[in-house]
Amino acid sequence: MKLLVIGATGRTGKHVLTQGVERGHEITAFARRPELLTGHTGLADVRRGDAHDLDAVREAVQGQDAVLAAVGGSRIASTLITAMRESGVRRVVMTSSRSVPATRPRLAVTLAWLFFRAAYVDLARAEGMLQASLLDWSIARGTMLNDKPPAGRVHIDFEADATGGAMQLSRADYAMALLDTVENPALIGQALGICGPK
Repeated sequence: MKLLVIGATGRTGKHVLTQGVERGHEITAFARRPELLTGHTGLADVRRGDAHDLDAVREAVQGQDAVLAAVGGSRIASTLITAMRESGVRRVVMTSSRSVPATRPRLAVTLAWLFFRAAYVDLARAEGMLQASLLDWSIARGTMLNDKPPAGRVHIDFEADATGGAMQLSRADYAMALLDTVENPALIGQALGICGPK
């Protein structure tokens, strides 16, 4: 699969690049500072650009089979939707947060919204934009991310509140789940809750 990775220099994005190449995908990394990707081998291409810049995204999207946005937000969603509609590229996976739809555990969700309200409101807006876009979208709502070694498995459900799994999730395991999602057409039109394994 020819896969464009937005947010390629982020802590999750770098795992997506490494694992995507290992899976045999033709990965194009898109980043504001591609010099931070020194040491990443096997990439098909590296594009410098800002995900809010429609012209840069439009150019990078051309010829791709899918886009994986390892960073979320309404401005990024808007740019991607426009560029992908124009180019005819339909498959997109975007990261979000499990806290956006969650209601339980009440104290943890309340505190998360207290401290990150602006970010969560923007992620909720981005989710709504994708859901109305008519693209082949999936939304991957991760729990609290860390940099611990991967477990090689995750807990996934499709509910507002987690049905199992751990609140902490390694970025490497999150990247694995993101790639699993973009590869699986059965997950088109789905918002996944992704937790760490118990």
